[in-house]
Amino acid sequence: MIDELGLVANAGKIGKYFTKAMADAVSTHPNVGDVRGEGLICAVEFLEDKNSRKFYEPAGKIGPAIATALLKINVIARAMPQGDIIGFAPPLCLTQDEASTIITATKAAIEEVFLK
Repeated sequence: MIDELGLVANAGKIGKYFTKAMADAVSTHPNVGDVRGEGLICAVEFLEDKNSRKFYEPAGKIGPAIATALLKINVIARAMPQGDIIGFAPPLCLTQDEASTIITATKAAIEEVFLK
């Protein structure tokens, strides 16, 4: 079924788009340290100071705040326990339009959290 539906090929194609478009959309934000991904797995890392790569104190809970803001607009992201990082692991059948929706929502959630 995976081969018949072309899910692996889709993950490669849409995954490249997803990671690059996410980086294009959010990497210039002063608190986004890194955007990385492999296939359809994508992560966005947040830093208190981008130039020195200073991380937030754990009590700040930036990752969970952004994941919560995303959930309010019906996008699920995981706040990673390793630091202020949010991760995405969408289904292998994700379309480019759906990836774009996630990216737009992520940018909005970042802006909401950091404007507080």
